[in-house]
Amino acid sequence: MSSSLVRMVQAGGPQARAAATSLLDAARAGTLKPAEVAEVKVLLQRPDLADVFSGGLGKDLQAALGGGRTPVRDVSQLTGSPGAVTDPRALPKEFRKDLLVQQQQLVDPRLPPDENADRMLEFFAPYAERFVELTKGPPGPDTPVTKLPPEEQAKTLKQFEKALTDSGFGQLVDRQTGRDGVVLARALLESKTPDEVRTKLAEVNVDAPGWKNPNNPNASTTLAVAPAQERTLRHEPPEEELEKTRSGRSGKLGSNMLWNALHLFREGAETEEEKEALNKLILSAGLLLVFIAVMATVLLLTL
Repeated sequence: MSSSLVRMVQAGGPQARAAATSLLDAARAGTLKPAEVAEVKVLLQRPDLADVFSGGLGKDLQAALGGGRTPVRDVSQLTGSPGAVTDPRALPKEFRKDLLVQQQQLVDPRLPPDENADRMLEFFAPYAERFVELTKGPPGPDTPVTKLPPEEQAKTLKQFEKALTDSGFGQLVDRQTGRDGVVLARALLESKTPDEVRTKLAEVNVDAPGWKNPNNPNASTTLAVAPAQERTLRHEPPEEELEKTRSGRSGKLGSNMLWNALHLFREGAETEEEKEALNKLILSAGLLLVFIAVMATVLLLTL
């Protein structure tokens, strides 16, 4: 809709003024796409359209383009610096970190789900390009090829897959093949050259059918983030650590509160002598607990 308004203003004539007014409303609502914002700014500079933007309309439109709600940011402005990474094994962590920071702006509720799906895959592409560049060449002064052993490469790809899954890429679907976003991203990582990454990206046509449609004023784009990603966002420990805490079976002590307390005391010991003394205390406490349990059993049997 906004693109047609831009064309109407470009054409001039009696409808141009009404179209420019509608563009002002769209700019204030923050629904103009980055490319449309750039086009409108060019139109504002055209002398032949001065009458269209007269009476303060041009000034108001210029202010709205830079004010009000934050405009939809281009994906290239949100991508981190994968090109600065020299070890391909560090790229999954770098991708996860950058996406956590930018995800709220990357998946914008003002955009249709399929466009947000495109933006997510486009965000990932530079990290795939850098991985291919570092592991498959060609080598250069700033990009030495790191030939990962097969087991290291497999491990790195699994880390990428986990980061992609936790970030909701499994909700993306290629309309043509039915492959999900994790599979599509894995195909990008398996490219032979960075150019092949870009070619594969241009061939996919993704959507996110599970997301709400923002064209409904009561709806917003929702990205179901994996529990692991939610814990990261809340700075909570991983689920396995929470499970260990709940069960008390972390490989060191059982679930008994006294045992856990004694273990914490031992962890606070600074010297080997202190730890040895606490070890003896823990052993004595264990024997005492066994004695109490035996006595309680005997007492119950005699009642």
